[in-house]
Amino acid sequence: MFCNSLALHYLCIVMADYMNLSAFLIGVTTAFFAIFALHILFWRKTRTRFQTILGCVMAIWAIWNAKDLVMTFPGMYTDKVLDWILLIDGWSALTFTVLIFEVVIPYWLTLRRMLLLAFPFALFTALYCVWPDQRVLYTYLAYLCCYALTVIIIAYVKMKHYLIYIRKNYSNIDNIDVAWLKPVFCFAIVSQLMWLFTSLIGTVVTDIVYYLSAIILWLMVLYYSWDFRPIVVDKTAEAELANGNKNIVPIAEGTLEKLVEQQKLYLKKDLTLSDLAAAMNSNRTYVSKYLSQVLGVTFYDYINQLRIERVSIPLLREHPEYKLDYVAQVSGFASISTFRRAFFKLTGQTPSQYEAAQM
Repeated sequence: MFCNSLALHYLCIVMADYMNLSAFLIGVTTAFFAIFALHILFWRKTRTRFQTILGCVMAIWAIWNAKDLVMTFPGMYTDKVLDWILLIDGWSALTFTVLIFEVVIPYWLTLRRMLLLAFPFALFTALYCVWPDQRVLYTYLAYLCCYALTVIIIAYVKMKHYLIYIRKNYSNIDNIDVAWLKPVFCFAIVSQLMWLFTSLIGTVVTDIVYYLSAIILWLMVLYYSWDFRPIVVDKTAEAELANGNKNIVPIAEGTLEKLVEQQKLYLKKDLTLSDLAAAMNSNRTYVSKYLSQVLGVTFYDYINQLRIERVSIPLLREHPEYKLDYVAQVSGFASISTFRRAFFKLTGQTPSQYEAAQM
């Protein structure tokens, strides 16, 4: 009898400590999302549609995490409450969809499409209200897995197309690049698996890992997308070639390279394929095909290669006292990070290593 009372007392102490830790983790995570939501939506002076959506997602996640505090109240850590929290948490998949699709398919999201995406979630919620059975939750979890896999596949394919497009059309991709989605995808999968595991088997360790992984995941998203400016893929380039234009002539071999060299177009930081096509009295389709089929490069690689060969390397050789930031700037690069990547891709060395080798 005494042993049973002692064991019960010990269990109560452990549960109290667990609830206190859970409340602390929930509070920290809620504050994290709330602070960034307030900053983006109210304190940031200028923001794009994407950043507005990001701020709204942060606000939604703040509310979602705050609701978990219910579990820390006395008598609320029950299977019924946990099942409802699992059901509500599943709706967060919509926030991932909205954010990812706004990155790879800007302006795709409309009210009608949002309602269509939310319909299955509303259906499962209504079904569980009238038939609160575990089989509904298991089916719901299976649907969430299929839904997440479908979104990731679609987003990955769109991301590949998007990356090809911007490298064909832009020389400065610092704030429009979406390559950062690759590690985000990987970490998001791990984070969601932790959520699933925590939902089914809740322990102190899994709670800590889940809340920390959620913060790390969204810190990655915020870091890479803080100044992100999505580009709408233009479908008119192919139409230009299909419709034809008497004022536009095909590009003779060597004329593009000569024009770029004479006018030093590569020094223009925000040079686009459209700018080059206009200078050539041609169109984007002809110029893009010339670069890919005759020169064997994308527009992005071609311009950056000229920047490195014509400006950066001579400056590094002749003026080792120049700062790399200055060399990148006068070479036509919009950022030092892009300069370093382009330099390494062309020479196999970082600018610093190249400088050291010249001494």
